[in-house]
Parts: sequence; C-alpha cells; structure tokens
Amino acid sequence: MFEVIHSGIMTTVQDLGRPGYSSAGIPLSGAADPFSLKVGNLLVGNRSGEAGLEILLNGLQLAALKKMIIAVTGADLGPMLNKEKILMWSSIEIEKGDVLSFPFIKTSSLKGCRAYLTVAGGVDVPVILGSKSTCLPGNFGGFNGRALKKGDRIEVGSSLLPFSELKNRRLSEMKRPHFDDPWEIRVILGPHDHLFTEESIEMFFSHAWRVSYKASRFGVRYIGAKFNFKPRPPHQVKRDPKGDPSNIPSQGVPVGAIEIAGGEEPIAIGVDGPSSTGYAMIATIISADVWKIGQSTPDDLTSFRRVGIDEAYQILIDAEEWIEMEDILRGG
Repeated sequence: MFEVIHSGIMTTVQDLGRPGYSSAGIPLSGAADPFSLKVGNLLVGNRSGEAGLEILLNGLQLAALKKMIIAVTGADLGPMLNKEKILMWSSIEIEKGDVLSFPFIKTSSLKGCRAYLTVAGGVDVPVILGSKSTCLPGNFGGFNGRALKKGDRIEVGSSLLPFSELKNRRLSEMKRPHFDDPWEIRVILGPHDHLFTEESIEMFFSHAWRVSYKASRFGVRYIGAKFNFKPRPPHQVKRDPKGDPSNIPSQGVPVGAIEIAGGEEPIAIGVDGPSSTGYAMIATIISADVWKIGQSTPDDLTSFRRVGIDEAYQILIDAEEWIEMEDILRGG
C-alpha cells in the first residue's frame, strides 16, 4: 500500500486499456507507453497487463505503508528512494516507511515524459468494463476516475511469487528503449491519402515535425509545413463552395491516426483521444510505435516513415517477442 504525499503533475492508474468500446464513445485509455508497463509488470512477477501507476514528469512522492517489490520503467524521471537514486528497469524491495519520489527534472535534460511504477500484486482498484485504467475524459476507472492527489491511499494486491524470487531482476540493457529525439515513427499511409496532393504526401514523409506544447494523452500536435488538398468533386463545391477540404463525414478513428485539421498541424490521436473524427487522416501509426507519441515531449523532432501492412504486422510480432522472461536477469 502507498500513501500519496505529493501528487505531482499527473499520476494515474493504468493497465493496457479497455478495447472494444469505441462505438460507445469510450476511448481505449491505458498506458501511453504500454511497452514500459509490460516490462515493469514482468519485473515484479505480475501478468503483463496488470495495473500500475503512470507518472507524468515530476513531483510525485509516495510513502510505502508495507514491504513491497517495485520497479520503475519508462522515461528516467530521476526516481529516488529515501533521497537516493534507484535503478531503472530493475526490481527493488522497499520497506514500510520508505519514501519514493520523482523530483524536479530540468526540461533540457529530460528524455521522454512518462515513467511507470509497478508493484508485485498490482494496483488494486475496481475493474470497470474489463480494465482498471483511468478514463480521464469520462471520469471513471482507476482511482475514482481521476489523477491521484495528496492523501490518497493506493491498495496493492497479493504477489504471485515470493519476494525472494523477485528481488534484483532487471531488463537487459540492449532491450531498453531509447527516448531521445529525433523520433522515427512508422506509419501506414491512409485512409484518406487520396485527398492530399502528391507533393503534400511527399512533404509529410520528408519533413522534420516539431512536437507542439499541445501534447497530452488525448493526442500530440505537430508543427511544420502546410498541406494542400486535391480539388474537391463538383458536387461538394456546389453544396458548399467555401468548404474546408480537410473535412470528411464523421467516422471512427483508431489510436495513432494522424489527422490534418484545416491542412495544418498534424494531430496524432492518443490513448484518451476521440473515437470519431471529421478530419482527413493522412496516415496511421503502427501499433508497435504508438508508445513513441506517449513519450514525446514539446520541441522534440519527429519524422514519419511509411511501411506496408504486412511489414507492420511483422514489426508487431517481433515487438511482442522482444520481451521474454529469460531476458529479465537476476542480480548485477
């Protein structure tokens, strides 16, 4: 069990989300960086989809109310135990009364923006629609449907393994992700690439896009060149002579879709993003790379690289196989 001493910028309970409810307007939610959450859970002996804490930037401070096995993965936000720096991507035993904190990090030195705290037994909150994740737009799930605040007490479940088997596990360094920009994000072109000029499509892939300060779990906006659209069909011009060519009939939008509102500033839809849109989508980020928008910070540079559907499937298969128990080592 933990007690929140300081809540930080935003800390929420997240697992791998609640797929299957987009038709009801309910976003996926879940970890913005699912890879880091999965690894954290394996380090502490949980199932990979167990709930942990997603920590944005800095300021979180927790008091341990009992002995626990924890791990911190994701971006290095400078985690400290009793004011001593602790190892990332490693399982650690903490005692009752210990204080875990994520102090202030200068923006210029920060790589990535979200860390994940997992604990043996998982965070114990109610399961709603098959998930423990916090749905911030809907104010439900997680810990009372909101970010943590001072005084909250976070219950922890029962560990699946004895603590003696969990101490000092770590993920091989070669398998740890890098959070440095410039990011390269792989995408599948479409579904509305036919609405853009060939020059705009080429520009989308050749341009270095800068992450805007409008970046959140809802989505990430990019700053760069303007897009041009092909001429609209005569029937559309007749019905609406001054219509915006980026507008489309409202339709479903997947996590990772990149929409172009008004021909400016691509927006990559995040895990808490809308389930439908009325803007043209030039491309869709492949599942294995969605975590990169979850770790992108303002002013980061990003390039997009086109891949085919078959290649995207193989990348996802390889990414899932990348995490294997034999790569979580004991000691050292």
